[in-house]
Amino acid sequence: MNAGSFTQRVLRTRLPGSRRSAAEKRIAKRQGPHSDPREGAHEKHDFDALVGKSGWRRLPASIQMRFASSSAADDVTYQGTMQSVRRSWAGYFIAQFCRLFGTPLTPFDGVDVPIEVRVHSNPAKGGMVWDRIYFFPGQVPIAVTSTKIFTSDNMLLECVGGGFGMRLKVFERDCKLHFLSREYFWRFGRFSIHLPHWITPGVAHVIHSDLGDGWFRFQMTIRHRYLGVTFTQDGTFKEKE
Repeated sequence: MNAGSFTQRVLRTRLPGSRRSAAEKRIAKRQGPHSDPREGAHEKHDFDALVGKSGWRRLPASIQMRFASSSAADDVTYQGTMQSVRRSWAGYFIAQFCRLFGTPLTPFDGVDVPIEVRVHSNPAKGGMVWDRIYFFPGQVPIAVTSTKIFTSDNMLLECVGGGFGMRLKVFERDCKLHFLSREYFWRFGRFSIHLPHWITPGVAHVIHSDLGDGWFRFQMTIRHRYLGVTFTQDGTFKEKE
């Protein structure tokens, strides 16, 4: 019996209604909030379950259609313009460091930056992949890729390269869909650890709002507890014909 199966056996044999022992709590802490997001990758999970029925009903129909199901197999491409792409001096160094395991954050500033976003299912990665390509003037196009994964306990993770990712809270406010990072983690196989806030880019907050006629607005702010706002982006998009 390997260590992973032993851990799962300990966690599953607790009697109903009993309190977790200190040993169980230590095991759960070492595993992290979600030991293996791929456990629920082949099940159907919907964003409405994360948002809640009342909040989901308040969202415009166009937003509901874009996020109706995480198991959608169709490839969808959106085109638009980031009217503003900003990063602080600290954000620049964070973005450069993140290039060691991919490019989850763009290191450049810009205004009216053309961008193309492709959303597609990737069973090998266990979720929906978002490929964002930024066309900064005078620069080689920057590709930013992340994968949104529903876990077996109906949570949402956003994973980038090198085993890094964040756990997201998804909710509705003012008829807009919000994604708020709750914690960052690093995963190697079935082993996962929580990353302290000070070594992360900061709390990420993304707002998806409908503008009508097929257009939507994307707003992102990442705010660090000690470094302040490290990244901001604001753009408008529409499905590519």
